[in-house]
Amino acid sequence: MPKFEAMERETFVEAARRHGISADLAAGLFDDLYSPVPASPLERQTSRFAEQTRLTRTVQVLVWLGTLLLIGAHAWWSTQGYEALGIGIVLGLTLTWQVGFLVAAEWARRRGVVVLEAGFAAIVAFYTPLTAYAIERALGFDFRANDFEDFYPYVSGGWVWMELASIGAAALLLLRYRRPFLALPLTLFTGFLAMDAGSRALDGWQHERSVEQAVLATGVAMLAAAIVLDYLGWRRFAFWPHLASVWLVAWGLDWPCGGNHALTLFVASAVALTAGIWLARMTHLAVGGLFGWGAIATSAHGAAFPFLLMVGGLVFVGFAIWLAKANSPIRRGLASRTLPAPQRDLAY
Repeated sequence: MPKFEAMERETFVEAARRHGISADLAAGLFDDLYSPVPASPLERQTSRFAEQTRLTRTVQVLVWLGTLLLIGAHAWWSTQGYEALGIGIVLGLTLTWQVGFLVAAEWARRRGVVVLEAGFAAIVAFYTPLTAYAIERALGFDFRANDFEDFYPYVSGGWVWMELASIGAAALLLLRYRRPFLALPLTLFTGFLAMDAGSRALDGWQHERSVEQAVLATGVAMLAAAIVLDYLGWRRFAFWPHLASVWLVAWGLDWPCGGNHALTLFVASAVALTAGIWLARMTHLAVGGLFGWGAIATSAHGAAFPFLLMVGGLVFVGFAIWLAKANSPIRRGLASRTLPAPQRDLAY
C-alpha cells in the first residue's frame, strides 16, 4: 500500500492548495488514490457522508433506521409480550431472533457487507438484556414491581446479573466483529451497571451521593479509555465511550457540586468544551454548548434570563472574533492542533 495511506485527507488537501491545486481537485485525487469507491453501498464508506452518492446515503440511512427499529422492538416484548404470551414463549422467541441475527452477522462478515454486519451484531447485543431477564424470570427471580420497565426510570438493585451478561455479550461481539457501533451497547450497559451496582453495594438510593461517586468514577474511567483510543488512532471506536462519559460525568458531578444544578452544568460544560478542543471532538463541543446554555438558563430568573443570554452571546461572538483576528498564543496553539494521532480505523 502507498506510504501515504494513513495521511489525513485534510492535510493532503491543504498541502495541495499550497502548490496551487484547488481543494476540490485535491480531494478528488486523494479519494482516487487512497479511498477506492466501494463496489456496493453496503460496504464501508471511507468518504464523508455528504460526499457519497444519493444511492449510498439512502441505503445506509434505511439500514440503520431498520436496525434501530428492530432494536427498539424488544421494548414491547419486554413490557407487554411476556404478559400476553408468557415469559417462556418470549424467551424462546428472543433466543431464536438472536441466533438468527448472529447467523446473519456471520453471513455479512464473510461477504464483506460491513453495514449489515455491524447492524445485525448490534441487534444481538441489544436483545441480550431481554434474554437474561427472561431466563431470570423463568427461574423464579424476583424483581422489584416485577416489571422490566422498572429498570429504566429507577435502576433498581436487582438487575446487576442482567447487566453483567449484557456487557459480556457486547464485549464478545465487539471482539468478533470489530465494528465501532458495537461499542455503543458495551458502554451503555456499563453505565447502567455503574448505577445499579452502586445502588446494590451501597444499600439503595437513600445513599444517592455514594451512588453518584460510583457513577462519576465510571464516567472518568470511560473518558480516560476514550482518550487512550484517540491517541492510538482508533477514533471511530472512541466515539461511543466519549458519548457515554459525557452522560456519566455530567450526572456524577452533581455530588462534588453539592447538588447545585447550575454549577454542575457549568462544570460539565467546561469539561466537555475542553475535551472537544483538545481532542477535536465536535460531539463534546456541541454537548458543552448545550450544558452551558442549560447552566445559564438554570441560573437566570424571570426577566434577567433573556438579558443574560444576550450578554453571553455577545461575549462568545466577541471572543471568537478576537481569536480569529489577534495573533495571540491561544490562536497559534489552536491553529497548530491536529488529531491526537493519525486515524487508523477508517476501514472499520
